[in-house]
Amino acid sequence: MRRPINGLFLALSLSLGASAFAANERRHKPSEYQEITDEDRTAAREKARSRVSSWRETELPPEYEFPWMQIGFVALAFVVATPFAIGAYNRHAAEVRAIAEASNTSPRKRVKAAPAEE
Repeated sequence: MRRPINGLFLALSLSLGASAFAANERRHKPSEYQEITDEDRTAAREKARSRVSSWRETELPPEYEFPWMQIGFVALAFVVATPFAIGAYNRHAAEVRAIAEASNTSPRKRVKAAPAEE
C-alpha cells in the first residue's frame, strides 16, 4: 500500500519541479551581451593581459620562513606539562586500584587455585 503513495509523491514532485523550472524567465537576454563594441572587448582583453604580466614581473612570492619560535614554545609547553600529567595519571591509577581492591573484599573472596601436583 505504501509503494503507490511513494511513486505518486515522486511523480508529483518531479512534475512540479520541472514546471517551476520551465516557468522561470531568463535574467539576461542574449541581446544584452551583444551590445559590447569591439573597442570595449579589446580594451578589456588588454587590461586583463597587462594586469597578469605586470604581476608576474613585479611581485615575487614571499620566501617561506620555518616557524622555529612557535615549535619551540610548543615543545616547552610539553616539557612543562609532562610531569603534571604523569602525576595526575599516577594518582588516578592509585584511586582505581584502591576501588578495585575494595570491591574484591566481598564475603565471597576469590581463592587462588592450588597448583596441580604431579
